Amino acid sequence: MRCLALLLFLFFHVACSSQQLVLNGGFEEENICTEYNVNCAPEAWIGNGINNYIKDANRAYEGSHCMGIVAGHTERDFVRTFIRTQLVCPLRKGSTYHLEFYIKSPARVLDSIGVYFGKNDFLLERKPIYRLAPSLYLHPQGNNFTKDSSWQKAALDYTAEGDELFLTIANFAKRDVTGTSGFSLDNYFRVFVDNVSLLPTDPQEHLCADWQESKQNIYDLDARHHMLDKLISYRRTNAPLNLPLHPARMIRVDTLLLPDVLFATAKTDLRPESFALLDSFYRSVAAKEIDSLVIEGHADSTGKKEFNESLSTGRASAVANYLRHYSNFSNVPFIQRGWGSTRPVAGNQTPGGRQRNRRVVVFLYLRE
Repeated sequence: MRCLALLLFLFFHVACSSQQLVLNGGFEEENICTEYNVNCAPEAWIGNGINNYIKDANRAYEGSHCMGIVAGHTERDFVRTFIRTQLVCPLRKGSTYHLEFYIKSPARVLDSIGVYFGKNDFLLERKPIYRLAPSLYLHPQGNNFTKDSSWQKAALDYTAEGDELFLTIANFAKRDVTGTSGFSLDNYFRVFVDNVSLLPTDPQEHLCADWQESKQNIYDLDARHHMLDKLISYRRTNAPLNLPLHPARMIRVDTLLLPDVLFATAKTDLRPESFALLDSFYRSVAAKEIDSLVIEGHADSTGKKEFNESLSTGRASAVANYLRHYSNFSNVPFIQRGWGSTRPVAGNQTPGGRQRNRRVVVFLYLRE
């Protein structure tokens, strides 16, 4: 009997795995973002928020990773983020699919969370989330979500209209969230998601013939941050919205880092030593087709917030103004940002760490 039970378990497990339409539903496989060469996102999933990939076994339902979305803000209206994935195969018209995942939040917002199945990629959607209707709102496995902040299972069935290829999770409620966030000194209403699974209810329905190629394309999409922004902008104007995003072959990025020593102390002025580095950078791309430049300034955490923001913005502008004098850059869009001390790359507890955080980074996008 024990052998029979084991065989039945293995058969059921293999059968379910062979039908799984969501890749990396536990978020354990990490994506190495091409811009920063760090593990900054889960494979197969993209979110539009900052720091939405949680790597902490104490916070995950299972394993060591989960995802977070913002459902609202205590002081600003309709502040929301989403997480989205491309399914390994399009859904089949009239077929029913069973979706399960685990969710938690210290705020009472779970019944406002919805799931959006779409033919078009949610990343290309221009409307705000609260103006869109989800395919389904969440229902707990029992009658109600409990009032505590423990993990709770959401389980629901969806009958496909046909060819849906994307799944998005967000707060789709028309009314905004009010009250307290449930986090000390945090104004964001945060919701955490883990272990997402989507299976056909018909055990005879199998994956599409090209699912392996589809999986490879989904995993090869390493564009995140600005590279993802550029890919989205390109796709909105150059391709139908219902085509999936494939690896960003049409745009790549070259990166230049200017350390703090190339600027006057606590000032925005470039030192003469920086000119040779910027000239060399220009010569390396002069013959290429340049799409745009994004220049970002950063500071350490010492000093007042306003000063750090002004210093980082001013240094980014100084670099942009120097590069603009080249004729090849005269018609190229420049985007300048000052992040102050909000995006450190090292700890601010030591002089060496603070120096690494004082920097300007140039992202130059090239068409291929």
